[in-house]
Amino acid sequence: MEIKKNTSDYLIELLNSTVNELKPKEKPEDVNWEDIRNLAVYHKVDEMVFHAVSKLGKKPEGEEASRWFGQHEKSQVVNMIQVGEAEAIIEEATSCGIDILPLKGAVLRELYPKPEFRQMGDLDYLMNPVSDMMERMGNVMHSLGYKDDEGVGLESSHDVYIKPPYMEVEIHRRLLPPTEENHWHTDNIWERLIKDNENKHLLHMTTEDFYLFHLLHFEKHYSMGGSGIRSILDQYFLMKKYSDSMDWDYVNQMLQKMNYVDFEKMCRELAQAWFGNGTMKEGLKEPAEYIINSGAFGTFEQYQKWSFEQYRKQQGIKTKKGLFFRRMFMERDRMENIYPSLKKHGWILPFCWLHRIIKSLLFRRDRVKMELKSFKDK
Repeated sequence: MEIKKNTSDYLIELLNSTVNELKPKEKPEDVNWEDIRNLAVYHKVDEMVFHAVSKLGKKPEGEEASRWFGQHEKSQVVNMIQVGEAEAIIEEATSCGIDILPLKGAVLRELYPKPEFRQMGDLDYLMNPVSDMMERMGNVMHSLGYKDDEGVGLESSHDVYIKPPYMEVEIHRRLLPPTEENHWHTDNIWERLIKDNENKHLLHMTTEDFYLFHLLHFEKHYSMGGSGIRSILDQYFLMKKYSDSMDWDYVNQMLQKMNYVDFEKMCRELAQAWFGNGTMKEGLKEPAEYIINSGAFGTFEQYQKWSFEQYRKQQGIKTKKGLFFRRMFMERDRMENIYPSLKKHGWILPFCWLHRIIKSLLFRRDRVKMELKSFKDK
């Protein structure tokens, strides 16, 4: 997606006005309404932008106005369904005695001026994968009308359940896979969770752990394929709500151990530059441009660059063909993260490779086509 600087600058202006409950500046003549709408949707911040546009003297007109309103109505419908489903999932799970921890957007949305401003692609929950807990949670999802997506029950990091047209729910076994450098911080998260005052099976992170997990999750996507403006909005509202009450001695100690001091500083300063009273320092311009180009979920091109660089550093792979081969036949330690049975039964590795390839061809054809095309193009 080609993004013009004047378009992204005005998008930030509109978001800033919603964040600070101000009337935005009128649209510059060289900015196109369709470009603004497309960029807002690309970053999943279109509800906040729609709110700002509604305050303007010169709003979109005609067919473009209809498109804006249509997108707003769709977002409202998706939000209402997600909220209702989230309530049903927690009620049903906890009534069955299952401990459950809501993650990411389901928690962050409560920090925004209006919860619907924090749009979500899916719902995420963490389960304690002891005994038959994941199977029991799967039964809960089925009872609520969800169907298994690919890979459910194969012992990967999470199970995905779907209820078309809008609902996708990820049930996580862990917050970070063992292959992540800082998984040590989240491996024992269950020892630090807090029970809800009204529901003993509904759990919450401490403010400090939630902030650190936000950074871990953001940096993971930022490094791998990119992460968008919404992540910086999350950063802004986390700081606005909790900066005066967090235990910064603990947070700073963890940031040092995670080697996240510089990343956290960038996030904090960029959030202030865009939505607070900070300034756009020279060192922020490059990450700002990268985030704007990434969209809400990053880009395949950026992910592939990251993947190639990782394999080049770790295994000396220097060609695209070498990368493609390694991506098809991943090393055993990485495959164990997807198929934990390999830890005890290494002889099944070839069968796991075959299963993964078949699964990709059946369920991820578009992704496979993109990878194949990228190798031909370069």
